[in-house]
Amino acid sequence: MDSSSQQSEVEAARAELQHFIYAASHDLQEPLRAIVAYSQLLERHLAGDETARDYISYIVGGANRMTALLRDLLTLSRAGSTQRRGTVNLNVAVQASLLKLAPAIAEASAKVTREHLPEVLADESEITQLFEHLISNALKFRSGSTNPEIVIRLEQGNAEYVISVADNGRGIAPAFHKEVFAPFKRMQGKEVAGSGLGLAICSKIVHAHGGRIWIESDGRSGTTVKFTLPDV
Repeated sequence: MDSSSQQSEVEAARAELQHFIYAASHDLQEPLRAIVAYSQLLERHLAGDETARDYISYIVGGANRMTALLRDLLTLSRAGSTQRRGTVNLNVAVQASLLKLAPAIAEASAKVTREHLPEVLADESEITQLFEHLISNALKFRSGSTNPEIVIRLEQGNAEYVISVADNGRGIAPAFHKEVFAPFKRMQGKEVAGSGLGLAICSKIVHAHGGRIWIESDGRSGTTVKFTLPDV
């Protein structure tokens, strides 16, 4: 079998896997919605039973976590697959992500600043999603009682833009700088909410746009996630 045939088989297998993930994630959400709805009805029916109320809250909480996980799996399966590319102002993409994260930013008393960013050829919804995940991670992994500070900067590379999202959070030890981009890789266990798919989604989006993504951190004093986008 020649290399082109092998590549075609690999691509077909990848497409089939993505279709399976999409279909399974989509179809599983309906029974989860039913579990939540009927659990809430049961909770109202047993309003005076504190033990039942506690058990039902565990059921609803677990179903909601599973729903969030399936939603992120759907996002991961579709990330980078769109061909809708156009001129995207990165300043607008960042602003859209900040608006969506406004409640979490306010709750954490976080400060987010950015330099002026360029226009690139990209899918606007995916680039907005990219910033949303990176900023959300910085909010989640803040350091103790310290108010999060997030700075988005621009560097001009060789025929590419280098964008960095830096925070003052816990940091990531150098040994894990590559591992964190793998699906379901959680450095903090279950103490921080999330599916463990955020950076995997970011990586898929960046690579689909012809860029690279990596982490710079000494594991103690914050984390900087850098990614590139072509300067075209």
